[in-house]
Amino acid sequence: MFEKKILILSLAASALLLGGCGAKDISSESVEGLENLGAIQVVSREDGSGTRSAFAELIGFEQDNTTEGAVIAESTDAVIAAVAENPAAIGYISMSAAADAENINLLTVDDAEASVENVQDGSYSLSRPFSLAWSGTLSELEQDFLTYVLGSGQTIVGQSYVAVEDSATFLSGQQEGTITIHGSSSAAPLLEGLAEAYMNINPHAVIEVTASDSTSGLNDAMQGRCDIAMTSRELKDYEKELLDYEVIAQDGIAVIVNDENPLLNISTTQLKSIFTGELTDWGAM
Repeated sequence: MFEKKILILSLAASALLLGGCGAKDISSESVEGLENLGAIQVVSREDGSGTRSAFAELIGFEQDNTTEGAVIAESTDAVIAAVAENPAAIGYISMSAAADAENINLLTVDDAEASVENVQDGSYSLSRPFSLAWSGTLSELEQDFLTYVLGSGQTIVGQSYVAVEDSATFLSGQQEGTITIHGSSSAAPLLEGLAEAYMNINPHAVIEVTASDSTSGLNDAMQGRCDIAMTSRELKDYEKELLDYEVIAQDGIAVIVNDENPLLNISTTQLKSIFTGELTDWGAM
């Protein structure tokens, strides 16, 4: 009986020791200095933004449930500026836009870095398509441009994004005319680069790229206010019924904080809590 009591006490002590180790592991995950930042300032994109829609879907919440205290930024550059100015801020942008941004840091998400390689192999979970969409039948010039984008233009795509097709030899039909492209501010830099490269191949063409947001671009295409829309999110079912489209690239969504923020890694669960207003203080991370 005495030996049995000793065994029970020994097991209980072991359990307490293991429990203490567990608590130590959890507390060791806290980031020194994070509590000094105070209240979290969420920076989100505007309604209609493809990046906002894609981010919310990937994190797992309705975009309309974004915390009421969020700063709403109307463009990628505006998100970067808001985060760069506030040590307590957190936001999200196109992965490629972060390359030259100053005073910000990229967080790893669920221990995966935001990189072309990680988007390509699926280890970075926050990724979305860039697409071109149009209403009706493409003109010969528009089809020529699309053929270029999905052909040799994929070399340009692959410089900062994940290409969706193998690069192929392209021979332009040299059609004349103007193409107007409206939509996503995240996709605009890529389309501007593709347009410039295509116009070097076909100097008879003029391609005008105007950035707004994905929803506005798609609506403009439906209503004939532009020839082609650029979008940085999946098309909704009704949009797919009214428009034809082609995915031209895959892009990652980078989560950014001010460079004074000591945090390096964040989970998708924490991101959901932050952007819905459930988690409001950096010290509670």
